[in-house]
Amino acid sequence: MSEEELKKLLHDYHNFDDGLVVSFGFFYPVGEPPAAQAIFYAKNHSAPGDRWDTVKIVVKDVAEFNAQWKGNQPNSICTGVHLVKFDDLWCLDVDGVYGDVEDPKSIEEVRRIGNCYVIGRDIHVYIKDDRQVDLYANLITL
Repeated sequence: MSEEELKKLLHDYHNFDDGLVVSFGFFYPVGEPPAAQAIFYAKNHSAPGDRWDTVKIVVKDVAEFNAQWKGNQPNSICTGVHLVKFDDLWCLDVDGVYGDVEDPKSIEEVRRIGNCYVIGRDIHVYIKDDRQVDLYANLITL
């Protein structure tokens, strides 16, 4: 996905603010470097009506992963999701507060401020339109 397509995605979903983090974790694809997956339930503001979608973002070839959340509680997104490229690395940050509504300026700033982020070399996005049913059914096949 190009940087322009990612910007449009973030615009259409208002940076996922007021959405829900369904899951955030890492995994080991067979024959590939570690990867991380974030699944969000968010409103698509560019679609007509009240459409909420399930969006899965996969970061491949993970260089760094950090998730400091308390378990056993829902994690709603308050300040948004950031997808930023630093040189040849992508950073996916959830709810980091970098200025008013700004993206982080460096990986060092993400490490200092971010509580939930992944840094890797490639990024893929999958969208399951208009998910008004069980969020946990068939999420792996998006």
